[in-house]
Amino acid sequence: MGLPVEGPSIGWPETEQAAPNVQRWATEQLLCLWHKQRHRRDNIASWGDEIEYNLVDLNPSAERATLLLDQERVIRQWEGSPVSKEEPVVLQWEWAKYVVETTPAKPYTGSSEDLLSVEQNMKRRREVINHSLSPNQHTMSLSFFPRAGVDDQWTTPQGQSQTNHTLCSLPRYKIIPENILGRSQSRKKTHFPIYQDTETPNPFHDTSPSEEKVKNHLCLDDLEIGIGCCSLQTTFQAPNETEARWLHDQLIPLAPIFLAMTAAVPSWKGYLVDTDIRWQRYGDLTDDRRPEEMENIPPRWTWNRTYLSEEKPTGLESNSPLQPMNPAIKQRLLDGGMDNSLATHFASILSRDPLILTKEDAHNLNTSNTKLFELLQGCVWHAVRFKPPTTDTGPGWCVEFRTMESQLTDKANAAFAIFAYLLSRAIVTMHLNFYIPIDKVGESMEFAKERDAVRGGKMWFRRSGWLTGSHSIGRVKSMCKEKAQKRLNGENDEVKGEESALMSVDEIFNGQSEPNGFPGLVTIVRYYLDQSEMSSVEQEKIEPYLRLISERASGQNPTPATWMREFVRSHEDYRQDSYVGERVCYDMMREIVRMNEDGE
Repeated sequence: MGLPVEGPSIGWPETEQAAPNVQRWATEQLLCLWHKQRHRRDNIASWGDEIEYNLVDLNPSAERATLLLDQERVIRQWEGSPVSKEEPVVLQWEWAKYVVETTPAKPYTGSSEDLLSVEQNMKRRREVINHSLSPNQHTMSLSFFPRAGVDDQWTTPQGQSQTNHTLCSLPRYKIIPENILGRSQSRKKTHFPIYQDTETPNPFHDTSPSEEKVKNHLCLDDLEIGIGCCSLQTTFQAPNETEARWLHDQLIPLAPIFLAMTAAVPSWKGYLVDTDIRWQRYGDLTDDRRPEEMENIPPRWTWNRTYLSEEKPTGLESNSPLQPMNPAIKQRLLDGGMDNSLATHFASILSRDPLILTKEDAHNLNTSNTKLFELLQGCVWHAVRFKPPTTDTGPGWCVEFRTMESQLTDKANAAFAIFAYLLSRAIVTMHLNFYIPIDKVGESMEFAKERDAVRGGKMWFRRSGWLTGSHSIGRVKSMCKEKAQKRLNGENDEVKGEESALMSVDEIFNGQSEPNGFPGLVTIVRYYLDQSEMSSVEQEKIEPYLRLISERASGQNPTPATWMREFVRSHEDYRQDSYVGERVCYDMMREIVRMNEDGE
């Protein structure tokens, strides 16, 4: 969500004028913070998740599903309830009026009790929000509503509405898009290739009024198409700065793979498209680049282009374009004691113009707090975010994993959150090395956009040299663990060819078939659990979540995008023309509600 904005904001011309001073003082704030916190240690492996939910109105008499613009009433009612502080969940604001962000009220630990409470906590979040809704209104973990962007798809507490003003009422969410437009002087459009079904017009021409139409592509030219995209994000606390930097780096190559595994957006504006994810649209929505910056600078919502750890193997420096970097800012960070990798990372963030500023921010330029640093850090949306501790008593050195899309059910959301946490612990505990050339990560991000990338594509991954410590497997229960034993004990450790290779998602998660192949991330997590203090009985309770991940990677359990696409194509009202009609959308939403009520 980012920091709340308090006090009157200033427009883009004043913000741009204040930017150099803001950047300079944000740099000083960061250095003060870093010197104070750099030696901090936290031995508790706490973690948490964020899920953003759509509010959906289902009208059975009209067989119609619409987005409910009721965020403010839901959150105000929650904030005013005396029992809200006793709940295990927290509700928060998000960009669209039909979205509510949720988190657990306190961090989880790695105990089996906490791991097994994740799904129930997610169920409780729905219940708390639903308490403020009518019986025909529902809290749904959709990554994107299939018909958002079509006219008249909104409902307010007073009834059906034709409004297109769906931005959250908080100043932060109004100021940022205004300043993005003010800086770039143009609104970036997204073009998605249409899904070519048997009756889809060829060529297909979008009915959008935009002049930048592309044949056989859907054009998203309205700012408010996409602000309701929802995700599943997880944040992990590492023991110290060094381990947080290592974890950050190892999660970068995993980011596009988990994006493909959770793909959940097969349609935009009521049409099936030939991609499955939200990533490109969010990049375009936050793109404040000017024409002269388009070639060499990525948008603010992007994948990471540098590694942080000084331990990384040589030859893995980025050849990709970096964020704009003010040499004076980087030199100040180096002079302040940061090493080159850390200084490069933060300089690329602190060199950005602020997208949001109040009059108070512009005049209170000092190091008594970290607000300016947090404002700049919070307006660069990397796939993996490195988060220093900002207070003595709050979270320590953390890493936020941001690419996963919202899943349709609580069970699936819980499975991915739990698996991501367990994998993060395996990475830190075993010092796993997943480094690949950073440009390969960019290629994998492109592969992740492809339709049904889990079953049909391959991604870059490190298949050898990934184990840096000394580990052995004791009791072996399956062929999967026998394969892991050979790899983890160092037998047949050499794999012919390059350390990184194009691998299927199934191979990355479930292991390669050859004896000396990569054993798979699921195997590694099971091995980590074997070596932990968790009993076999407790591990059996965790196993259904690991099995869901394994089946998703193998294609046995389809991604939400694949499931939704097939639901549309098999519906009796679908005309094989790529169009997702009102009744098709209504029946799909109703089925997703049923799946959650039945605990699927």
